[in-house]
Order: sequence, then C-alpha cells, then structure tokens
Amino acid sequence: MSLDPLALLDGPRGRRLCLEIHRAAPDTVEKSDAVHAVFWAGHALAENPGTVMWIGETPREEPKVSVAEAAAALARVPTPELTPALIDRALQVAVDLAAYWQPPYGEDVLAAADDVRAVLAPVAASVAESAHVRWWESTVAQDDQWTVVREGEARGPDTPEAILEDWPRGMAATELQFAAAENADQLSGPWWSTPPMSLPRTTRRRGAAGPVALSLVEDSFGWRSARVQPAAVPSGDVIEIDGPEAWAALCRRHPLIVTASRRAVWRWTTGREGVWVQPDWSAVAREAVGVHLTVAGYLTTAGKVVDLGDLGASVLAGWGPDETFWFDDVTPAGAAEEWITADSGEPGSWRRA
Repeated sequence: MSLDPLALLDGPRGRRLCLEIHRAAPDTVEKSDAVHAVFWAGHALAENPGTVMWIGETPREEPKVSVAEAAAALARVPTPELTPALIDRALQVAVDLAAYWQPPYGEDVLAAADDVRAVLAPVAASVAESAHVRWWESTVAQDDQWTVVREGEARGPDTPEAILEDWPRGMAATELQFAAAENADQLSGPWWSTPPMSLPRTTRRRGAAGPVALSLVEDSFGWRSARVQPAAVPSGDVIEIDGPEAWAALCRRHPLIVTASRRAVWRWTTGREGVWVQPDWSAVAREAVGVHLTVAGYLTTAGKVVDLGDLGASVLAGWGPDETFWFDDVTPAGAAEEWITADSGEPGSWRRA
C-alpha cells in the first residue's frame, strides 16, 4: 500500500502524527499562539479534561478557544522541515498517546475536525513524499527480526500451538462473562484485538536505534531496560495489514463477534454503538505463519472504526507499528543484548548497555 495523505488523515494515529509534526515548527510568536490555541481548544473538546492548576497564580477563567480559532492559529505556522529526527519523534508521540479504553484525548478530537484536517493536509502530503518514511510501507523483513523483552516482562512456557488452541475458550468465556453482567455496557473490559499477546512477537531493527519495538510502544510504561535478540522466524506466508481494507478483509474471512466484551470500551473510543467483530486468530493461524502490521497500516487503521457491512465493524487496537505476531515457534538466531535508556520518550535514546 502506497502511503496516501488522505488515508493518513483518515486514521486517528495518522492525524496525531501530522499534528505533532506541525507544532514542532521553530519557536515564533505564531508557534506559541498555535500551541496555546491547540491546548485550550482540545481541553474544551475532551470528555474528561481534568482540572488545570494555575501554579503560583490566583485561579483564573480558562480561555475559550474554538475549533475554528485553533485551526486559524495553526494555519499561521509554516510546515516545518521534515527531518528524520522530527518524523521519528512525532511518530513515537502518536503511538505512545494511543488509548482505546477511554474517550479520545481532546487534541485527537480537534485533529479530526474538518477545519484542522484542512490545515494538516499539507503536512500529510509532505510526510507521504518523504524518503524517510519509505520503510513504513515495507512488508515483514523476515531476515531481520528481533524479539524485545522489557524489564519486568516474562515469556510463558506454552507453545504457540497450545496458546492458539486455548485462546478461543478464553474469548468465549470473556464474552459470556460480560453478556451476563449487569450494566455491561458501562463496564471497562478488554480493548485489544491482537492475536494472543503470549505468542512470539518481533519487529525489525533500525540500525543504531535498535529494534522498532524498543521505542514505538502504545501507552508506554517508561521502561528503562530491555533484552533484545535476533530471531529466526517461521518460513511461509505472512498476512500483511497495510491499511483498513486489509484489516476488514481479515475480519470478513475469519469473523469473531466480541460485542459483549468490547461494547463499552470501543464505544468510548469511537463513539459507535453496534456489533463489534475482530479476527478469529485460531482460524487465521491455519492460513499463515504470522501476521504483520506495517507502520503505514498502523497509522491509517489503528483506532479507526473499520466498517464490515452486514457483519458490523471492527477496531485494530493494541498493536505496535511493524509488529509481527507468529503462529509458530520463533528461535534465537544470535546472542541476546541488553539495552538501556535514560529517557524512553526520546527517539534514539536507547543504546546497547
């Protein structure tokens, strides 16, 4: 899938990427005004905005900034030069701020408004033309895959075969639990639509920055250390999720209804009410050895309502960009390495210990 600027703006994470790039412009009065306008307009749009504390000052009335005023302020700021560091930083922020178990952040609501999307359109076009993002469209790099185990994480002893055999029973039990619960439509529950998290997972390595999974993590816990290791992955067909159409096709081929358990969380994050579907991963595993989410597929699909027609709709949630889940064993292909960072929020801050 070629990176389409319109598709980028149709995806919640793609829009957030463009917003983060736009406000990374050099510091000017116009830039300061835009940052201020985006913050207050987003604050007003948030369903749970919280309370702003005025440090060292007498509490004062919050500024009222409309969507149109925020868009106008952004429009007065030129699109910054797209350096690799700027793009990587914006991508990391867009991934880290993904949250599918609650209403969207106010700034994500703001970025979806037509006036703001129009301002972000030149940013999306510039991103799509950048040579630095060509790898975002790449299929799984089967000869360059790495596992990442962060501090405090552990991999269970079960084989992929055993995990996939047990997974449908767990899903069915969860659906029954939520279907029988009182006020189930108000209960938080599972929000992800990934294959079982205990399956082997890998990403490619990006030179001195290390494996992609070190820095591109949704809702990161701020890990400071990890063990990474090159991996020998299964040979065979890998399903590529490169956009909403690929995700929809996978859901249609192997539909699994998850309305009871996802009804509340996916309604909160998307505003949609209705039947929800995700892929039946035990069935998917019979047609491929793995499933890979491209970076472009992530930005255009994650968090978006993917229409399935008569089947209902789906949400791709819980994945990391460039992440591949494997339905068969992954074995070490070299020595493990310890990696550390002083600031996991900064691109390029991870280094080999």
